[in-house]
Amino acid sequence: MQKTNKKNILGWTNIIATLATTVLALTALITVYLTVAAWKGQQDTARPYFILKESPIVDLSDDLSFELKFTNVGMHPAKDLSSETVVFDEGLTGKPIHHDESAIVNEIPKDASSSLVMTIPGEEIYSNQLDINAHYVVVAIHYADPILDKAYSQTIYMKWNGVQEEKMQTTEHVRVEEKGKIDEYLEKAGISLI
Repeated sequence: MQKTNKKNILGWTNIIATLATTVLALTALITVYLTVAAWKGQQDTARPYFILKESPIVDLSDDLSFELKFTNVGMHPAKDLSSETVVFDEGLTGKPIHHDESAIVNEIPKDASSSLVMTIPGEEIYSNQLDINAHYVVVAIHYADPILDKAYSQTIYMKWNGVQEEKMQTTEHVRVEEKGKIDEYLEKAGISLI
């Protein structure tokens, strides 16, 4: 009888030990999974990311020029920065008055800025007018993170409010309800920014 009790106790001890080992192994796997997920999340927050820290500079003389100063606020540098810009009348009719692409060869480190200047000839915008309609300015930028070896894109939608009574108006970000109309216009014009 004692041998049977000892065998039962050993059997139960083995079962408890196996269960405990299984629980510890599962806990270790979950810990590794959560650590890897947190690490990947942290990588994405360190990626390069561009913002406009300053309002665009608009100059209207013989030609119309927009200067946009993009600043990399991410932790990682950006490389192979390219942009595509489209400028068109707020009425969303007619062809764009400007559609251009440009690229920057050098890396842009954290907190560094890069300027994008768009020049629109006076005959396109009729710069000698007293009043100029508002225009949308859409800028799509593409760049890569050399550390993560990933590519990223951003699209910035702005509206230059033109000239009213010979006074230069402000440039602002578009409202949510305008974005859908702009995307529809670009699609009809056969322009794909991404």
